[in-house]
Amino acid sequence: MALITTFYKNLVELSNLKTGIYQSRNKYLFEIGSYSLIAYLTPLFLFHSQFLLGTIVNSMLITGALYTRGKSLLPLIFLPSLGVLTKGVLFGPLTIYLLFMLPFIWIGNTILIFSVKFFHLKHKKHYLKGILYGSALKVAFLFTSALVLYNLGVIPVAFLTAFGIMQFVTAISAGLIIFPINKWRLKVESSR
Repeated sequence: MALITTFYKNLVELSNLKTGIYQSRNKYLFEIGSYSLIAYLTPLFLFHSQFLLGTIVNSMLITGALYTRGKSLLPLIFLPSLGVLTKGVLFGPLTIYLLFMLPFIWIGNTILIFSVKFFHLKHKKHYLKGILYGSALKVAFLFTSALVLYNLGVIPVAFLTAFGIMQFVTAISAGLIIFPINKWRLKVESSR
């Protein structure tokens, strides 16, 4: 029981980490709402390309890791895949199989967010190392999950590519896009 309590306390502590950008509660809520809306609406309205869609969604996950805390992270974890499922954009007739992957996608999103928080914010590793570690861990988990489900005959082979190298490419691309934005935001904050 003590081990579970310690794990929970560490998880809560980690979830509450964010970069040193301070803002009013209204601005903070607006920022969280914006990330969540973009993460959900992007698959509904904008892109039919897994690369573009994945890069934008992973960008929202990374910004969420950097600038939000606690329960505010939950919409970012769940909404992107629900947007894809709602629209059926990415997999067309294969979208029904996405239902089987939802819990694994949610865990993968959580892995990326908490890896960035753990490596970059808590242990002060360079931002790009945090993105690299988080991307690799997310992809390892998602690909392994997809491989097991494929071998069990639950999902089609197309999901192995979608939840393998493409996930890594989109997560790294998102990290590279957010890198200068994060540097700029920190610079603005430090000049106040």
